[in-house]
Amino acid sequence: MNKKVAKFLSALALVVSSQTFAAVYNVPPSNESLIGKMQYNVAVQGDNVITVTQRYDIGHNAFESANPYLDLGRGFNSGTPFQIPTQHLLPDQPREGIIINLPEMRMYYFPEGSHQVYTYPIGIGKVGKTIPITRTSVARKTVNPTWTPPDDIRAFDLQQGIVLPKVMPAGPDNPLGPYAIYTRIPTYLIHSTIFPESIGTRASFGCIRMYESDIKDFFPSIKKGIPIVIINSPVKIGWQDDRLYMEAHPPLEEHNNHYDASLPGMVHMILEASKNQPMLIDWQMVSYMAEERDGMPHEVGIKLP
Repeated sequence: MNKKVAKFLSALALVVSSQTFAAVYNVPPSNESLIGKMQYNVAVQGDNVITVTQRYDIGHNAFESANPYLDLGRGFNSGTPFQIPTQHLLPDQPREGIIINLPEMRMYYFPEGSHQVYTYPIGIGKVGKTIPITRTSVARKTVNPTWTPPDDIRAFDLQQGIVLPKVMPAGPDNPLGPYAIYTRIPTYLIHSTIFPESIGTRASFGCIRMYESDIKDFFPSIKKGIPIVIINSPVKIGWQDDRLYMEAHPPLEEHNNHYDASLPGMVHMILEASKNQPMLIDWQMVSYMAEERDGMPHEVGIKLP
């Protein structure tokens, strides 16, 4: 390769590595659910799991599931190939407001009056600290919020030798970051974070964490009263044209007996979706997904003429 061309491609890769790819898609017809598409790329010098996940706006969980052969505890060699899981099935919910799917660790936002859907990776609560699975709405929002640490967080930090103030002012040490959206569930927020490496993990005490660049993106359009639905859907199915897709995620540890997450539950979902329609189902793929749960949509069936 010509040296000048090689230098140009190297510089271009560095420019791309500093960009963040926001995920916004046109909402598909009501009888279809697939959005986005899979991407593939290679690591550049200095890449690791944190730089790659932030660049492509994906969570740690999604990247790990899509690339099980990579050692995420160390940096990637330049040229290391990886999958970018930027294809999703919309949750089986009314397409309005904010939908938070906890096992997927992903949020879907349908702006009012728009035919688009924004989707963002999120961090969720630790085991035993999960936000309630319920319907709620936006109560208010704040820029540069102060933080009043709940008693359980104060006690946890005290065990680590950290004494938290009763009220933490806005600033670089405030774990809420510069943006906070308050739900009508007391003490549970959607907020930015000073720990971006926690996106796509179970690290919070119940709040929903977002990359600062993501929440900054949709914060201006958030208004009081926007509906929020928090769901537990480890397995999703949906159509694209005449093809049926399934997407499977590991269930939440405290809900690991969730019926839809089991192979019989997956079979039931497929039979319900294909009711009264002649279908060719790839049951081998379904069985594989019940075991592997890579978090990516896979074709599992096709309508017959």
